[in-house]
Amino acid sequence: MLGDKEVLDAVQGYIEERGESLAEPLSGASATTWHSLLKGQIVRSIESRSEEKHLHPGPLDLSDHPVYDTIDDYQIPRPRDPAEQRTQKMVRRGSIDERSCACGNGEIRCPRCEGEGRIRCEQHQPCGSCRDSTCCLLCDGAGRSALKPAEKQAVAVSMQKAGGDRGDRTRCYECGERDVACVTCRGRGRVQCTTCQGGGSRPCPDCAGDGKVTHEHCAGTGRTVEWTEGTITRAPRTDEVRLPEPGVLYWARRLAEQHATWTPTTLTDNDPLRACVQKDFGSALKPHLRPHHQEIARRTELEYVRFAKVAVDEHPHRIYYVFPTLKGTTVVRCPSPRRTWQIAGIVASVLLLLVLINRFIA
Repeated sequence: MLGDKEVLDAVQGYIEERGESLAEPLSGASATTWHSLLKGQIVRSIESRSEEKHLHPGPLDLSDHPVYDTIDDYQIPRPRDPAEQRTQKMVRRGSIDERSCACGNGEIRCPRCEGEGRIRCEQHQPCGSCRDSTCCLLCDGAGRSALKPAEKQAVAVSMQKAGGDRGDRTRCYECGERDVACVTCRGRGRVQCTTCQGGGSRPCPDCAGDGKVTHEHCAGTGRTVEWTEGTITRAPRTDEVRLPEPGVLYWARRLAEQHATWTPTTLTDNDPLRACVQKDFGSALKPHLRPHHQEIARRTELEYVRFAKVAVDEHPHRIYYVFPTLKGTTVVRCPSPRRTWQIAGIVASVLLLLVLINRFIA
C-alpha cells in the first residue's frame, strides 16, 4: 500500500527527472487526495426447484433417474464452480403409473368418417372450361329457350359466330341445339367429380378408408406412463461491481486502468485487503454482498487499487496522479481543472473568431 511520503517522493522524483526544480522539497503540506477503486464481478449460483407431472405415450424406462421423497429435502453436492450450469431431473418415489390405454390396441374410431371409412362427396363440380362464358349460348344450361323457332335459328347462327373466339362448340345436352354448348360439359355447366366418379362418396383421407386412426394419447402403443418429475436447476448469475459509481473523475479512472497494478481481492476472512475495502466503500458495497434468497454458492472476482492525486503549489496548472505498480509507482501528469477550463476557453475563443472571420469574408 502506498503512503504519503512514498507518494510525495515519487512526485518530486518525477519533477526532477523532467529537469524542473522546486524551491523546497515536497512535504506533507502538499495537497494529497486519496482515491480507491473497486471493479470486477460476483458470480452466484442460483438454485430453483420445481415439480411437474408428465405423461409419456408408450413404455418408458425411468430406472436411471434418481428417486426423491420431498423436493425441498433432496440434496445434491454444492457446485465447484458457481458459473457452471446444471439441471438435475428426478422421479418422485411411488409416482410412476404405467397402464394400458383405454383404446385397447392403440387405435380409435376415425372422428372424420365416424368409422364408416368413407365421407360424403359432391357428385358434380363446376365446369372449368366454361367458367368465364355461358355453358350454352342459347339456354345457359336451363334446357329450354324462350325464343321462337325462327328467332332461335337466327340467334344460334349469330351466337355461333360471336362465340368462335371462345373455342369449338358442340350440341347442348340440355336443349339439343348444335354448335352452341361447351365441349367439356355439353351445356350442363358442371362435370362429374373425378374423385368419387360421381358416386357421391369417397374414401376418408384421414383413415384411408379403414375407419380407424392411431390414438394420439398413447401414440398407437396401447400403453402410457405417468410420473411426477422433480427438477433442480442451478444457473449462474453475474453482478458487475464498479465502485465508486460517482466521485472519481472519468479520466482519473481511465488512467488507473492504464497505469495502475490492481490487486485481486476475494473479501473472505483471510483476505488482507478485506478491512481496507470495507472501510473505503462501506454501505456502497453492502448491496453487492447481500446473498440472493436462492443463492447456494458464489465467487468474487474483484480488483482493488488505491492511488493519490497531488497538487503542488509551485505548479498550479498541473495535477499529479501516483499509481502503484509491480515495480513501485508510476506518476502521470495532467492539466489541473482550472487549466483545463482555461484551455477550453481559449479553444472556444479561437473557434468564435474563425466564425466571425468567415462571416466577414462572405
